[in-house]
Amino acid sequence: MTFEEIEAIVRRLDGRGIAAADIRTATARLKLRFAESEVPEPIPDEPPPALVVAPSPGRFRPVHPLTGAPRFSEGDRVAKGETIAFVEANGLLLPVVAGADLTLGPALAKDGDAVGWGTPLYETR
Repeated sequence: MTFEEIEAIVRRLDGRGIAAADIRTATARLKLRFAESEVPEPIPDEPPPALVVAPSPGRFRPVHPLTGAPRFSEGDRVAKGETIAFVEANGLLLPVVAGADLTLGPALAKDGDAVGWGTPLYETR
């Protein structure tokens, strides 16, 4: 099972009143237990627009290995949808995309730092 498949399963089950799940495939077994909550909070599909966050767990990469230089520096204006940096996950470079027009602040992670899904990567203004 890939991380993306596990994440999709958790999103579908979380907040639906299910306490636990035991999922088996030919090569994997996934056991989930969900915390009890009076009012389930939905998992947002996208982070709040002003934040620049990791799209997946992996290693923060502010520079694409083929370019050798960051696309943006602190203080630069970034338009919604532009790629700011990358997260390396399972050998793939996933783009870190601006959720809104913003001014880029300092990076909150260093090149190669391990990050989780939704980890803030840059301050914004």
